[in-house]
Amino acid sequence: MSFVVIVVVGALIGSFLGKFLAITFPQGQIHDLLATEIAAGLNPTVLDLRVIEITLGCLLRFNVTSVIGMIVSAVTFKTLFH
Repeated sequence: MSFVVIVVVGALIGSFLGKFLAITFPQGQIHDLLATEIAAGLNPTVLDLRVIEITLGCLLRFNVTSVIGMIVSAVTFKTLFH
């Protein structure tokens, strides 16, 4: 369980750094690389049963730096705890 939390935190930090670097760099190839995201999952869907309304969905967005953040956090976790 803690491994999953560490990898998710690494993805969040990597995503934040990617957004920051994309804003920092001017328009060009590096900006395009950092700003490109891949989205996978299910968009929110509403199930209205008149008595109760349920919203289901899960959407994951990855960019280059979030993947790098996940890899770095996983390797760090493995070296520190195993």
